[in-house]
Amino acid sequence: MKIQIKKSEILVKRVAKLGVLIASASVVFSSCMKDLDNKFDETQVTDASFWKTESHLLMGANYLYTFLPGIGENNAANWSDDSRSTGNNSISDGSRLVPSSAGDYTGNYQLIRAANTVLEKAQQMSLDPSIINKYSAEARFFRAYAYGELLKRFGGMPIITRTMGLGNELLQAPRGTREEVVNLIYEDLDYAIQNLPDAKDTKSTDYGRINKSVAQALKVRLALFEGTFEKYHKIGDSKKHLTIAKNVANDMISTGYFKLFNYSADPAKSYYYLFQKEANGYANKENILPRLYGKDMTDKISTHNYSRNLEQGAITPTRYLVDAYLYVDGLPREGANRSPYFKPSVSTLTEFENRDPRLAMTVFKRGDLYINGANYQPMFSFTQTGYKTFKYFNAVDWREQISFTEHKVIRYAEVLLSYAEAVYELDGNISDSDLNRSLNLVRERAGMPKLTNKFVSDHQMNMLEEIRRERRVEFALEGEHRYWDIIRWKIAEKVLPLPTLGIQYFENEYAEKPSVKLTPQGYVIAQTAATRKFDPARDYLWPLPITELGLNPNLEQNPEWK
Repeated sequence: MKIQIKKSEILVKRVAKLGVLIASASVVFSSCMKDLDNKFDETQVTDASFWKTESHLLMGANYLYTFLPGIGENNAANWSDDSRSTGNNSISDGSRLVPSSAGDYTGNYQLIRAANTVLEKAQQMSLDPSIINKYSAEARFFRAYAYGELLKRFGGMPIITRTMGLGNELLQAPRGTREEVVNLIYEDLDYAIQNLPDAKDTKSTDYGRINKSVAQALKVRLALFEGTFEKYHKIGDSKKHLTIAKNVANDMISTGYFKLFNYSADPAKSYYYLFQKEANGYANKENILPRLYGKDMTDKISTHNYSRNLEQGAITPTRYLVDAYLYVDGLPREGANRSPYFKPSVSTLTEFENRDPRLAMTVFKRGDLYINGANYQPMFSFTQTGYKTFKYFNAVDWREQISFTEHKVIRYAEVLLSYAEAVYELDGNISDSDLNRSLNLVRERAGMPKLTNKFVSDHQMNMLEEIRRERRVEFALEGEHRYWDIIRWKIAEKVLPLPTLGIQYFENEYAEKPSVKLTPQGYVIAQTAATRKFDPARDYLWPLPITELGLNPNLEQNPEWK
């Protein structure tokens, strides 16, 4: 009984009173701010007085948007083999321990609690049913989002679909199965899909809000994750989920509404400008779910300082990522089918020659505009790999130490590449026509040749590997993409224990000679294989925090975590 009281007190403090939280939270969307200004004395808000009008319900829904991931959040790209920071990463190198507490756990349950509160309060309000359905649909989207994040990390988790008070039995709920969690996710997303308008029917003033298409895109993402996870980890019914991913992605493609971003002033560099302020806003039909920051200091939602983070080495590319980019003829840098464009490097610029243009728009090369008006020079300042990230970097933002460039949480390119992957995973093949309506649109925007079955056959390539490669380079260094890909494909045990390698070192290019360890080929060793590991019996799921196990004796720790 003592433990139960303590657990309840802690959980109640953790989630607090949502009515007060919502009233004081920052409003995420500028289009809503005028409706919310000067309506309430926030110091006088109580739960009983709050849930009365549509404005109240809007505020409750707006609070959920504060849980969307920010740009560069957690530096999650460093969990994979594609990137590292200025030090070792315990997720990437397998050195982490069971934590006492974890924001990945508590934060997602806070979002679930907030979503459940909106759902319950909405049903008690005397409003038009269409209004209640709309905001309930937004809440169910966010509940699905939170459970998707929990599923990827921890597997089956306690399923909480209503709010709880002191002594509630749900405070000691056991873990649900993977299937139960996935079914809840699908149910919530299907409700959102049925009760929200298509993106094409939304107004520019609603840009950034959840609509039917956002819910469809999240369903594609999570169904592809679960389908491939179950296929390669040999559990469940992978075809069920892959079929869902394929069909929903096909529905989105078939509308013809979404388009890959094209920067008319410089089409060849559209991929670069996709991650600059030029791609902000409603007119960019690649933006499915953006995290908004505003326009400028006079029209601000929040801000970030990501260019400074990049300059200071928060995320730096590795050798493995750079080697993944093809040459402009569609052939790789390594292997028996190596491109005839390949030549041994004589400087740090050599490896950028005749490569997929996205490489030079993702990774800094000598001569690029850098900080203080200077041109970039190879360096080891704030980087152990010798590389620095160009994607999202902006020299003006670096100088001003503030940026309003949006974070692309979900973009249309992901739907296209997910469709191609789901088709291949289901059928073991993919037609050229399906490639042309999906993956090849992404390659065309980048300035790369089409991927065809004949090309793959003629050059003894593997179609699945090329589909996966396209995903890797298109989403390079954009948060968690690569990490969850290697988890669901069950290749983390192969790629993460490798030594972390960086740039090929040419001493004459450095004004100050760094102290670096090199491979026989001259590549920088940022972390040796001796300090990296991945336990396939343990590390495909994350450990539950000790505090949560103590609060809920019915929770069971994931296998092999002690």
